[in-house]
Amino acid sequence: MSRRLLLRIVVLGLMLGAVGYGCRGFWMWTEHARVLAEDKPYGGADFRIKGHQALWLKVSPPLITFKPMEERSRPGIAEPTEKWMYSSSERLSRYTVRFFSGNLQQDLTKRFEQFAQNAAWWVSPDWKVIYIATQWLDYNQANGPDGYGVSYHKLWKSVDGGLTWNRLSWPESHNISQLAFLDANRGYAIGWGPRIWRTADGGQRWEEIKAPPLAYQVDVARTRAAQAEVRSDAPVVRNARFMFTSSSLADNGVYFFAFFSPQPYGEKKNVSLVYALRWDDPADIFVRAVEPRGAEMAIPEATVVDTLWVPETEQGMRGHRLYLLTEQGMPHDYSIPHDSNRKRPAGIWRWTGTEATHLKTFSDDISPAALYSGRDGLLMIDASSRNGHDIALISRNHGESWEKQDEGSGAAGGHFENGGTTKWRYFGYTLYRREIS
Repeated sequence: MSRRLLLRIVVLGLMLGAVGYGCRGFWMWTEHARVLAEDKPYGGADFRIKGHQALWLKVSPPLITFKPMEERSRPGIAEPTEKWMYSSSERLSRYTVRFFSGNLQQDLTKRFEQFAQNAAWWVSPDWKVIYIATQWLDYNQANGPDGYGVSYHKLWKSVDGGLTWNRLSWPESHNISQLAFLDANRGYAIGWGPRIWRTADGGQRWEEIKAPPLAYQVDVARTRAAQAEVRSDAPVVRNARFMFTSSSLADNGVYFFAFFSPQPYGEKKNVSLVYALRWDDPADIFVRAVEPRGAEMAIPEATVVDTLWVPETEQGMRGHRLYLLTEQGMPHDYSIPHDSNRKRPAGIWRWTGTEATHLKTFSDDISPAALYSGRDGLLMIDASSRNGHDIALISRNHGESWEKQDEGSGAAGGHFENGGTTKWRYFGYTLYRREIS
């Protein structure tokens, strides 16, 4: 889906290369086109569709080839044709991000390729302006001073629908995990730290928006204070790869982002804090000494996975609804044996400007991914089940009641356009579609 990281899709794509298509859910899909059957090997994808036209972003592992039987030193044992193919670090370092465009009836043409294992992108409504941020991790290098592998990040832009590309000036050490634009020139880049940048001139210059202080105290396992206690002689690494758990740009230009805080916020602790950033806000809006802006809401003992802004009036932010997709319960504590196996069911909340209202907790075999709005008030949660199937959770009454639909074995990519009715999935070099109404 459009808000899923490609890296997650890639893993699914590789796993499914050897897995048969699930019977359940197959009946609801209609085959639309064969896509990139000649582009080997198979890889996960994110894409946009207009009629028979498509924009396609794909992450591909390197193609591994093997010597013919008569050239092998040991009969019956497969041997790669080149020396680097034996090395796992070489194979991982040779992943590529590829961009394709064209007519699905004639297959697509490759327009862009860079060594990278992950990417984020944004496409203007008219498909003219496209930004791609690539992330390449060099698996042949030792870990850097922050304890992570050494990554290089690049930012690219096309103004002719992806036919040609220019590399923008961007520090290679600064990760971009999400791109979100109001129009072709005004937008945000979100990266590790967590860090927020804003541009008003199409990516030529960027201004950093300082994140709220509590955002820097979140790790997947423990707080920074806890890390410092473990090794009091070692300074806390300031440029760790912490991330917002969710961030999205609403149609009214407000950028919402969320993170879980084990540290107290007012009288509350163990909450997900959701903040709102408006385009004309100053860069120090969350950290200034006098009256810094606080969180719009605090969700207790849950992690916000995605947010969705649904307009209802034209009278500013307070007249609308913000839906929040969550994983219920405390985040997994990896210092506790087997806590990572604890189930965290999906939940849905609704906020109209005051307190957030919890609408529903789903069965604990559901893993939430993204939240979308369709035509005529339709809400849809993209999710997966523990048996590896894609799941669609659908509401037609503003989230009050929900229908669960099993869409079959997990796909290698998909897309749903907010406000529409057509859902797409990519599986086994084939693009499928179905209508949701």
